[in-house]
Amino acid sequence: MSPQGEQILSSANNFVLNFLTVLILVGVVAFLLYSLSIFIKNRRREKYALNFVTLLVKLPKSNEIKIDAAEQMFAGLYSLKKVGAFSFLEPEETIGFEIIGLKEDIAFYVTCPRHIQDLVEKQINGAYPSAAISEVDEVNIFSDTGRVAFSDLKLDKASFYPIKTYKDLPTDGLSLITSALSKMSDGEGATLQILLQPAGRGWQIKGERHNQKQKKQEANPDTASYTHDPKEVEAINTKISKPGFKTAIRMVVSANNDMTAKAHLNNLIGAFSQFSSPYNEFKRRNILFKHSFMIDFIYRYLSFIPLRKTILNTEELATLMHFPNKTVETHHMRWLSAKSAPASNKIPTKGLYLGKSKYRGVERGIYMSLEDRRRHTYIIGKTGTGKSEFLKDLALQDIQNGQGVAVIDPHGDLVEDLLQLMPPERAEDVIYFNPADTERPLGMNIMEAHNEEQQQFMASAVIGLMYKLYDPHRTGIVGPRFEHAIRNGMLTIMAKPGATFIELVRILTDSKYVEDYLPFVKDPMVKRYWTDQIASTSDFHKSEVLDYIVSKFGRFVTNKTMRNIIGQSESAFDFRKAMDEKKIILCNLSKGVIGEEDAKFLGLILVPKILTAAMSRQNVAMEKRNDFFLYVDEFQNFATEDFASILSEARKYRLNLIVANQFIGQIEEDIKNAVFGNVGTMVAFRVGVTDANFLQHEFSPTFNETDLANVDKYHAYIKTIVDNQPVSAFSMSLLKDIKAQEAKMNPKLSELIKKLSRLKYGKDKELLEEEIGQRAQLL
Repeated sequence: MSPQGEQILSSANNFVLNFLTVLILVGVVAFLLYSLSIFIKNRRREKYALNFVTLLVKLPKSNEIKIDAAEQMFAGLYSLKKVGAFSFLEPEETIGFEIIGLKEDIAFYVTCPRHIQDLVEKQINGAYPSAAISEVDEVNIFSDTGRVAFSDLKLDKASFYPIKTYKDLPTDGLSLITSALSKMSDGEGATLQILLQPAGRGWQIKGERHNQKQKKQEANPDTASYTHDPKEVEAINTKISKPGFKTAIRMVVSANNDMTAKAHLNNLIGAFSQFSSPYNEFKRRNILFKHSFMIDFIYRYLSFIPLRKTILNTEELATLMHFPNKTVETHHMRWLSAKSAPASNKIPTKGLYLGKSKYRGVERGIYMSLEDRRRHTYIIGKTGTGKSEFLKDLALQDIQNGQGVAVIDPHGDLVEDLLQLMPPERAEDVIYFNPADTERPLGMNIMEAHNEEQQQFMASAVIGLMYKLYDPHRTGIVGPRFEHAIRNGMLTIMAKPGATFIELVRILTDSKYVEDYLPFVKDPMVKRYWTDQIASTSDFHKSEVLDYIVSKFGRFVTNKTMRNIIGQSESAFDFRKAMDEKKIILCNLSKGVIGEEDAKFLGLILVPKILTAAMSRQNVAMEKRNDFFLYVDEFQNFATEDFASILSEARKYRLNLIVANQFIGQIEEDIKNAVFGNVGTMVAFRVGVTDANFLQHEFSPTFNETDLANVDKYHAYIKTIVDNQPVSAFSMSLLKDIKAQEAKMNPKLSELIKKLSRLKYGKDKELLEEEIGQRAQLL
């Protein structure tokens, strides 16, 4: 070779060497830059992953929201895509959609970083307006002795090739997936995890180039094969026309043995075969590093290795993952049993705290003004739904705020809890009425009346008491003759101060005893009842009426415990004075201690005593009447016709009622009409089907019968007024830290308050028995 040729060859070699050197250097630099960008993106991914929140998403079973709503949701989530010159150095937001199957439970979850939680919730609710979203603890499907099987799915071909979507499937593809998850037994669990990150346009550009290349080949007669499917081009164009997400599809199953775990896993993988199209399908990925896979699953890491990317567009994602509607009939799905609704903006921001309104990520306190409380409150709910806790919280607030309160509790637990939570500064305001305290009983004289109007009211109250106890359905057992006898008997003994229920029984059985009272009777009609009507009545007919009354009322007189309460000539305390001085009257009428009939009898005395005291305020200027709050649990036991009539008038006497019970059927018709016609606020916890059917007319159109029958424990629906104007019904959460409240309970203070109350208001049993015996001529 000539020197000139050698020189040319040497130059060529040098050029190739230099070119290769530069190429290698560029490759190394590119690799280092890529590695650096990967490092920068993922250097804090553990901290990032630990900041995830888990959101439980539930929808009503009856919802008819179509699958394309999920496509709208995913399109909205694509707005999280990072943009800007250096966006490639920032990690994309990862969102997880998971379906978790346990024994008889299939639930849908969404996981995301806390800082985008609000945006994610809004996108979900935008597509699914009836969805209820709540933050929950992460679900653990693993057990200490369980065996685990797992898999990872990827697209078999390039991401621009589409799979079958919901538009091509005859039925909702979700049914097969949830069916596979419904087969879990005790100690078993399975998770389908789909992680998403917004993808760039690279995959779409590849799809465009592929189609362009195909078109060029078909357009050139020398290269055209005429075997290419034109529908493929159309299918690719359709897929790349919509935003895409980098997607990881993972399945993890925990079961009691390897064989069962693998069987469940294969069922779940098999459900994805329905999405296979002529152009693409899902294939299991070969997992080489099992430990790394489980870390990625638990921490919800999306792989950063380019070759492992699967990209699905919004339509494909909606096909795989959407929230169920009524067409998905898989058993044990966790549906939304009762919907929620937001509170009106008119609800005040101060006053009596009721609970929290939680709706679509917005949380606010619910309060009621004093003026609106004066229109009374009715609470209904099955036992165990949180009704008693709610009553306790309301009463405790009134006590802490220095208000006058009376609580009539037929179970005893409510007043016991209030005593243990009593602020020490209010200990001396407490009047604890406990009929089971036989050593120092508190007196309760129903015959106390300071004027003729009160006498008539108390006479009506006792007649109502008799109907309530012995003829609640008005069958005629108690009739006009009995009413007439009781009324005249009461008006007679009330004419003489200090008379009690014992004297009423005596006057009906002893004609000579009547003579001691007739000089005090000023009403000629009452006096003539004894001198004319009874005197001219034969012994047979007289005994027919009077003996019946005595047979019913006599049991309360012959019972020493009851006699020492109702036989005291003066009540242990003045109800009117207690109201004016804002005392705290706690009445423990637990039927387990004194018997059901005795407890009901005392309640039927207490309620009219309080109502009478309230009405006596008519001689006091309205602005000087202190508000007094009467809480009555299981109020139907103590409600008579007088209760119904006073309900409409109590407001002007500043007696504010908070009454509660379990079933509407327990309430007599006239009382029911009075309650629903007069109360300003109605709070409904979970109720039975019959009550739900009745109440839906009160809470519609916001809530229906199904909602009322299925509202969660410690949640309620409320229909109330603001400034005496009705507002739309809304849902309310009453969840609280019960352990924190229990920690504040002070049993020692409770016992001290009881002792203080019995010493101030009770009387020694032996002295009482002697006094009652002498006065009523029983000795």
